[in-house]
Amino acid sequence: MKRPLALFTTLLLPALTASNARDAFQTPGNGENLGVWRITNEPEMRHWANYHNTRCFSPDGRYLCYARDAENKLHAEVFLYDAHKDQTRRVDAGALPRWAHGHNWLFYRQLRRDERDAPTSDILWLDVDSGERRVLASLPGEIELGEPDADDQWLHGGTLTRSKDKDANVKKERSALRIRIADKSEVQPLPGVRGYQFMPNPRHPVFFTRWKGDRSDFTSSRLWYDLDGTKERIGIPMLQNAHTSWLGDGEYHLMGNGLVRGRRWNEPFPSDLHILAAVPVGDVSPCGDSGRYATGDHNIADLRSGDGWTFLHPLSQICFPAVAGDASTIYDADPKGSPDGTKVALVTNYDLKEAPFTLVTKDLADGADELQVESTARFPDSGELVIRGEIIAYQRKTAQSFAGLARKQHGTSQSPVRSGADVTSFAARLLTDEQWQRLGEKASDAMQNGVGNAGPILLRQRQTQVHVAIVRLPDAPHLRLVQDKAELIPAEEHRETFGYHLLRDGKRITTEPLRPGARHELAEPGDYQALAVEWSGLESKPSPVVKITRATTLTALADKPADFSWTSEHKLANGREIIHLHDGVIQREQHERGVLVKHEDLNAQGKAIRELTYLDGKLARRQYTNRDGVLMSRELFDADGFIAETILFDRRSAPAATPKEIDHWWFQRGMPVKQIKEGKLFTRQGDHWVNQAAGSSAKKKGKP
Repeated sequence: MKRPLALFTTLLLPALTASNARDAFQTPGNGENLGVWRITNEPEMRHWANYHNTRCFSPDGRYLCYARDAENKLHAEVFLYDAHKDQTRRVDAGALPRWAHGHNWLFYRQLRRDERDAPTSDILWLDVDSGERRVLASLPGEIELGEPDADDQWLHGGTLTRSKDKDANVKKERSALRIRIADKSEVQPLPGVRGYQFMPNPRHPVFFTRWKGDRSDFTSSRLWYDLDGTKERIGIPMLQNAHTSWLGDGEYHLMGNGLVRGRRWNEPFPSDLHILAAVPVGDVSPCGDSGRYATGDHNIADLRSGDGWTFLHPLSQICFPAVAGDASTIYDADPKGSPDGTKVALVTNYDLKEAPFTLVTKDLADGADELQVESTARFPDSGELVIRGEIIAYQRKTAQSFAGLARKQHGTSQSPVRSGADVTSFAARLLTDEQWQRLGEKASDAMQNGVGNAGPILLRQRQTQVHVAIVRLPDAPHLRLVQDKAELIPAEEHRETFGYHLLRDGKRITTEPLRPGARHELAEPGDYQALAVEWSGLESKPSPVVKITRATTLTALADKPADFSWTSEHKLANGREIIHLHDGVIQREQHERGVLVKHEDLNAQGKAIRELTYLDGKLARRQYTNRDGVLMSRELFDADGFIAETILFDRRSAPAATPKEIDHWWFQRGMPVKQIKEGKLFTRQGDHWVNQAAGSSAKKKGKP
């Protein structure tokens, strides 16, 4: 597609440019990561890098977009962080920044009002690489933007209309639309579409909306539509309601609020809901475009093996008084992965660099006077703690406990305190006097609405700031010789790759990264390696050594050659192994009389996380065991290949203990028919999920 011809064209000026924008630091004791970058540090103002299912990284990973909120939506601002130059620049007044899939195009909304206070939305289209921008469309009303479709042909969204009923309650009505991304754009209403969020699949011609209509058990929580708004079908029913997103390669509609699960993009409900990893998440999000990784809250899931790890506890939380509702949108971490899954962007209102943090090591009984934790280092000798939004005062501490407890401080609600819960400092959650005065001693409307007048001190809580956690190194590229010519093959995940450095005999011989497509003369013999460099400067480990015996030319390929494979097959006496060039054995199969009976997917330590068992060559059972040896789940399949039963086990069990069932579901061709959870029996009766003991429709929805 051509660069946009502007209705009005301007250059992206580096307004409010800040060099050395990221504050890089380590988080010892807080997750398995390779460091954290703090991108914004203005805790009196909320900075936000989009909802968890909406991308904030550009398609090449160089840029990160975020919004700086204001009390008045007309004064909100859009910013870009350039990881290559380590600079932040103000793009424009606006909100809801959205990236294209295959171009460094950014879309955002500017809201303006006329003399009658009627809103108009200007939808801006910015080519970040050239700096040119134009108004894609001007539409009456307050437009909520979704994302572009996979081919960057249409930008989906909807009009939000607000009104008040006779009791002054605000009513919201939405109508869907899409805008053609072209020099001569057009707006198409999508009259049959219900819901909001408008999330197109990143690879396939379908989008989902979030729907809050009829909330009975077997009606939809997420609806699927073709891109033109036709062919409505149920993606996720209310019975399986959870936070959702598309997987990076579009193959699954992911579900959070439990183990990472997903429904295939072209199999609407009723259909199988597959467990994809032995990792629990909350607000699930893709992490990379390949479909290998997913993230949520504080965990990363590697779907190749089903393994995962905790990369960071964001520690973002607002303490609300007991009389207030939970306005989670103003503190949700909303993690989202970069295109190659090496980084996760998130927000938090806690100081991850300086403020203290620990974990509970023993459940706190009601009335107990002492809390056991991993460490009390960096906490004051007496003060106030925050656990799940409850403020708890303590009078003294030891190395691994807080004592003299007083619960429910400042009017907050008491919550169960379980082993593994985050513990933070309430004092560290508050704005300083200088920050409070800079704000004008007036809390944001969102904070005021959540806290109200019940807790004045609670109004001074910090707002969210944008951070990036480095969750893994980039994949290494590969070197090979083909007819005396050297080829540098890009890594499996290489959308964020800026270039490559070369090593000879362990020493770097390039001063600037070799760009994809470039050639380099290898004039001297030696042992050569290559490493990938991201736009951000993050480097991979070196590739395996290739011995060069005479001068030759190396070509840095832009894509993997057709005759190259990252994996190979190794025959065994009773099966086979799949061996990755860099990672070693990643799969193992067992055969009996030539028929597959068992398949294992192995993590980096060689542990079988995902185990598939076959009967007469057909899949009969799939189960996940986490890296600590705890059985997490088991799925049983019927003769037609559908999931017949899903069993979840207590993740807090000891590895050697007999697994304890905590949730057991039965299905018929994708339709839930029975559940046993916490000793209660639920069954499907028509359109309702009925608690057999109570004899009425279950009010607590299950999450298989």
